[in-house]
Order: sequence, then structure tokens, then C-alpha cells
Amino acid sequence: MDVLVIVLRIVHIFSGIFWVGFGLFNFFYFQPAIRATGAEGMAVMQHLNQKTNLMPTVYLAATLTFLSGLGLFWPLAVSMPSTLHSSYGIVISVGSLSGIIAWLHAIFLVRKIISKIQVLGGQIQSQEGPPTPDQQSEMDALASRLNRAGKMVIVFMVIAVFGMSIAQYVNF
Repeated sequence: MDVLVIVLRIVHIFSGIFWVGFGLFNFFYFQPAIRATGAEGMAVMQHLNQKTNLMPTVYLAATLTFLSGLGLFWPLAVSMPSTLHSSYGIVISVGSLSGIIAWLHAIFLVRKIISKIQVLGGQIQSQEGPPTPDQQSEMDALASRLNRAGKMVIVFMVIAVFGMSIAQYVNF
């Protein structure tokens, strides 16, 4: 087997595990806990965003998953295009497309919303007292947008994982 393919598969699998695992943990456990704990939860979020490399690491893992997946898929599509018409090819293509959509949403939509939340959170933190009604309304709207965008990313990541996991076993 080609060494490059082995390296790409290892990068794709491990970065994908990290990205999808973090996404599921974040959406189903971490974000609800942050919302439930109010100001204390926001302090934890601010610490993670300001004092750690968590989000850049997640975006790096997402991008490594995307690029390594592209590196694995492209030769298949170019050298054996007839494979894409088989059961395997269709399922792997749907999984790949879902992964690309998840990456696009994460990098371009989720990251933008999180950036806006960080800026607003910084403004709120720097002022004396609680957020103004306008700030709270804006924060609530951003949180709602982030929740919807997060749901989309989760759905597409799960479709991608299913596609990658079952492609070689599907026959139709």
C-alpha cells in the first residue's frame, strides 16, 4: 500500500475523531452546561477562548480532516471514476460531500458567530455591571444562531461518519 495513503488515512481518522468527538461533546454536554450555569459558565468559555488553543485546535483538526479526506478521495475520483457509480462510490461520495459541508459550516459560519460572541462578551465583561438589554438581546440572538449552525454541523458530520464507516459494506 502507498505510504501517502496510509499517512492520509491516519491523519483523516485521528483528526476526524477529534473534530467529531469535540463537536458531539460540545453540542450535547458542554454548551448546555455553559447555558445552565450562567455567568460562571461564560467565565469558563472566556477562559477556554482566551487562555487555551481549544478552538484553533478544533478548526485545525477539522481542516486536516477535510484536506486529508480530499487527498484520499481525489485520486479515486480521477483514476477510477467508474468506482463512483458503484454502491461504495455513491456512499463514500455522500459521506465526503457531507464532511465538506460540515467543514464549510464550521469554518465559515460557526467560527464567525463565535467570534462575534467573543467580541460582545469582551464588551460586556469590560463594562461595569450586567449586560444592557440590547447586549443581552444580541447575545441571545447569537447563541440561537450558533445553536442552529451547530446542529447543521453535527448532522453533516454524523452523515459523513456513517458514510465513511459503512461504504465498503453497502451493496445496492
